[in-house]
Amino acid sequence: MSVRFSTIQIHNQGLNSLLDVQSSVNKTQQQIATGKRVLTPGDDPVAATRIFQLTQELELNALYNNNANNLQNRLEREDVALSNINELLQRAQELVIQAGDGAIDAEQRRFVAIEIDGIVESMVTAMNSRDGNGNFVFAGLQAGEQPYTKNADGRYQYRGDEGQRTIQLGPSSFVTANDSGKRLFEDIPSAVNTLSVRANPRNSAIPPSSIGSAVVLDQEQFDAFYPEDVVIEFRPLDEVSPPALTYTIKQVSDGRVLKENIAFQSGELIQFAGAGVRISGAPAAGDTFMVSSTNKKGLLSTLEEFSSQLKTLTDSSEDRALLTENIAVALGNLDTAQTNLLEGQSSVGARLSLVDNIKTTNEDIRLATQSSLAELQDLDFAEAVSQLSQETFILEAAQASFARVSGLSLFNFLR
Repeated sequence: MSVRFSTIQIHNQGLNSLLDVQSSVNKTQQQIATGKRVLTPGDDPVAATRIFQLTQELELNALYNNNANNLQNRLEREDVALSNINELLQRAQELVIQAGDGAIDAEQRRFVAIEIDGIVESMVTAMNSRDGNGNFVFAGLQAGEQPYTKNADGRYQYRGDEGQRTIQLGPSSFVTANDSGKRLFEDIPSAVNTLSVRANPRNSAIPPSSIGSAVVLDQEQFDAFYPEDVVIEFRPLDEVSPPALTYTIKQVSDGRVLKENIAFQSGELIQFAGAGVRISGAPAAGDTFMVSSTNKKGLLSTLEEFSSQLKTLTDSSEDRALLTENIAVALGNLDTAQTNLLEGQSSVGARLSLVDNIKTTNEDIRLATQSSLAELQDLDFAEAVSQLSQETFILEAAQASFARVSGLSLFNFLR
């Protein structure tokens, strides 16, 4: 049985063969141009899947490395700030001891107080430090808000929160990114019982009234009151005659009224149980302020209160005795604050060391992943060039033979 081929069949078959060889040449040329063996998943489905996985691992590794660099920058800035604050604290301790020198008088102690005020300002500058992204280092989760601002009474108050963020530096590596100012500079065990204050966030006065730092006026009386808290509540104007703004002080634990319908004067010292506090502004009826007993004392509060005492105490025997007591309390608070700072620095140093180790591990993983990716994806250029030469030779031969075959016709043999 004979098989017949028409001229068009011969032409199409030859053309298809040429196109197949040309496609192989084009693919090899593209492999050489890109340096990659696998251009499409169809070239090697198993390798293509693994290449995709390894590429994703490299992208994650780059993200982890970027996180590590940002965290390292942040922790280094925190470490510098804590070192500066610790140096300032040491100078403050020297000044407190100097203030107790019996050879200096009240006027000279005021000069000591002025230097302490300067130390407070310098500490606040460090406590309001920012990282490389402009975020406040010690503000907790409120990184966009300045943590320390000055109240109407001239004292500084912490406005941040206690939150801590963690940053992922590897598949299972998480490192704490920040330390709040509340933990480092506020929640410091106090040498004696003291107070903390806050305004009710639902107060309605516009502009809102502010409450300054509370002070202990009579430690023995306050210790007898501790650990009770009080709330200062502003009453309706018509509760007194003639109508006026007044406040009532209640004990939180049982609601007992300590003082009732006392006329309010902005900035005037409000006293109770051996303690005092000042509220500035024009509170609205119904506004409340909480004054809580605590055994914690902020670093800035310790220095601010001691400075205030130096400015007011005279050279009388009674005031000198009180000064001695105040120096003992201040030194106790500063010693505890320094311990807290050193623990904070130690924690930052440990995390910096951990970041360095994780970065080294991530770099080793990156190199190993790149090596695996190269084995799967990179082209053997010598083999590819040899293959291209062979395919080019085949293509040229096919083109020549196709030209000769396509020119054949039965009429060439008819005379």
